Amino acid sequence: MGELDGSLDGKVAIVTGTSRGVGVGIAHELLRAGATVIGCSRSALDAMPGTENNSDWARRSDQMVCDQADYTAIDTFVQKVVDRHGRLDILVNNAGGTVPSPSVDEVPALVSRIQGAPASDDDYERSALFHAFAVQMNLISPLWFAIRAYRQMKTQTGVGCIINVSSGAGHPAGSPTLVSYGAAKAGLNQMTRSLAQEWGPAVRVNCVALGPTITENFRSFVLPKDDPTGTEYFANIPLRRGGEPDEVGRTCVFLASGTADFINGTTIEIDGGMLPGVLYDAGLKTITDLL
Repeated sequence: MGELDGSLDGKVAIVTGTSRGVGVGIAHELLRAGATVIGCSRSALDAMPGTENNSDWARRSDQMVCDQADYTAIDTFVQKVVDRHGRLDILVNNAGGTVPSPSVDEVPALVSRIQGAPASDDDYERSALFHAFAVQMNLISPLWFAIRAYRQMKTQTGVGCIINVSSGAGHPAGSPTLVSYGAAKAGLNQMTRSLAQEWGPAVRVNCVALGPTITENFRSFVLPKDDPTGTEYFANIPLRRGGEPDEVGRTCVFLASGTADFINGTTIEIDGGMLPGVLYDAGLKTITDLL
C-alpha cells in the first residue's frame, strides 16, 4: 500500500462518498499521507473499504452514514466527527455524479433509476425530478457540507482546507447529455472561487475537475461492452487512458499539504489534457445500448 509520507500527520479529514470509486481512492491517499480520515456513505458499512488489511489505516479511519440531501444529517455527521476527533482540518466534497441521458426533456425511466433519482411514470415529472436531483447532489449538498465544515474550521487554529470534486462537464463549452450535471459542476467551480474569497484567511477552498476516471461504475456504465479496455474510447484523450482514483487522491494531498498553502480559489483539471466535448457521444453509447 505504499509508505506513509507524513505530510498530513495529525490532520482530520472528511471525504464524502467513500463507499467505492474516487472517494475511496482519495481517502486512501489521505491515509497514506498520515491523516485521520472519516468517510461517509448513504448506507452503513463495517469499515472504510480497503482498510481491512492495514491495521494503521483501520485505526485512523472510520466510515459513517450521512444522507447528504439532508442538511440536518450533515450537521449531525460533522459534529460527531469533531466530538470524536477534536477538530476538522480537511473536507473533500466528493459525493455526487450522474448518468448521461439521451434526452434532456424526456429522461428514460432506466436512466432515472440508475441515477437513484425520484421515480415517476410521467415523462415531464420524471425529467424535472431527475434534474433537480442532479443539482441537489452536485451543487447544493456540497455547499451545505462546505458551510458546516467552515463553521467548525473557523473556530480552530491553523488554516482549514476544502476541496470540491467537479467535472470537465462543467466546461463553458457545454455538456450535452449531462445538462443539469454540467450546470451543477459549473456552479461548483464558481462556488469554489466565491467561497475562497469569503472565507480566507481561515479556510482555503479549491476544486479538482475530473475527466474520465476508472472506477467500477465507469467500467459498467461508460466503457462500451465492445471496447472494455477503452482503447477506442480514449483515442481522443492525449494520454490515451483514463485517470485513476489514487491520482485524484494525490492531487488532494498536494492541495491539503503545506506545499500548496498559497493555492486558493482555483480549479485543477485532472483529465489527461482532454478537449471539451470529445467523449459525450461515446459515453452515452452504453446507456443507449441498454435502452
